[in-house]
Amino acid sequence: MLKFLEHFYQNIRNTLIWFIVYFALQTIIWSALGAVILLYPAALFILVAIFFVLFAAVNLYFMALFIRYAVKLKNLKDLVSFK
Repeated sequence: MLKFLEHFYQNIRNTLIWFIVYFALQTIIWSALGAVILLYPAALFILVAIFFVLFAAVNLYFMALFIRYAVKLKNLKDLVSFK
């Protein structure tokens, strides 16, 4: 029981540390982005274009992921069905 609690504590602690690192990096990135936009307003158009391209790439990835799961689910249904 004590090993479980110790392991659970370590996992929670590591997760919290990674959240702190994530938010610190996100603060730095957003601040740098704001500074770049203030100094070079034309950069906003390039950043928006990059955002939409990345958003499209993420959508393609999730589409492929869901297609793979749909095919696996159909194969499982075919395996279980008794026709």
